[in-house]
Amino acid sequence: MNIMEEPIVHNTHEADIFRTKVFGIQDGLIGVGALISGASGYSHDPLIVLVTGLLATIAQAFSMGVGEYISTRVRSQIIENEIKKEKFEIENYPEKEKEELKSFYMQKGLTESEAEKIANKIMTNKYVVLQEMLIHELKMTPEEFESPVKLGFLMSFYLIVGGIIPLIPFILGMFFSIPFLYLVVSSMAVILVTLAIFGVLSTKYTGLSKSRGAFEQIGTGLIALIGSYFAGMIISYFIPLPQHLVI
Repeated sequence: MNIMEEPIVHNTHEADIFRTKVFGIQDGLIGVGALISGASGYSHDPLIVLVTGLLATIAQAFSMGVGEYISTRVRSQIIENEIKKEKFEIENYPEKEKEELKSFYMQKGLTESEAEKIANKIMTNKYVVLQEMLIHELKMTPEEFESPVKLGFLMSFYLIVGGIIPLIPFILGMFFSIPFLYLVVSSMAVILVTLAIFGVLSTKYTGLSKSRGAFEQIGTGLIALIGSYFAGMIISYFIPLPQHLVI
């Protein structure tokens, strides 16, 4: 008989925060990374690429942070409104709520008499009734949701982190004489390595193998980076950079 040395740990309580961190990092890495990759294919000028990346990072940090706050806040408001309505029903229509509880338990395989006993017992505590209704009727677990303000700030912070990482080679290029192609390749390499690391870390929550988690991130990142670079090159042939802007 095999005995587990360590208990299985569920991480659903961390899902909201982890999702926001990963989304922020990925959006910074891939979103800003793809943009500077396109700018690299277009201009071949490290200063233009750097400024483009910085502006993109700042703009996305504001937009994504506000967007995360609004979406999470709306979700919270919906839940709060449903809780308010459910409390009203529990207070004013207790028999109806009891019958709903009975039906939930009977669907799980209990007999009518067993379900009746459990429902009667639960109806003595309105808080427990509310929790049961949220789980079984509304399919909600509001205690797992994080603060909208907290998630908004986390999104902005991690997006800035993710956006700065691809720019590190170009920042160094402002102080050292490094060939432009090396800067582009280094930036892409840093992005892919960072994506791989987060892909491995995410397997704690997704259950995927570490290699698959890493390769999925690298694959999607490569598509965005290479596609953007060649798109920038193509655009440069049709809309070339004005000569007075070429260094």
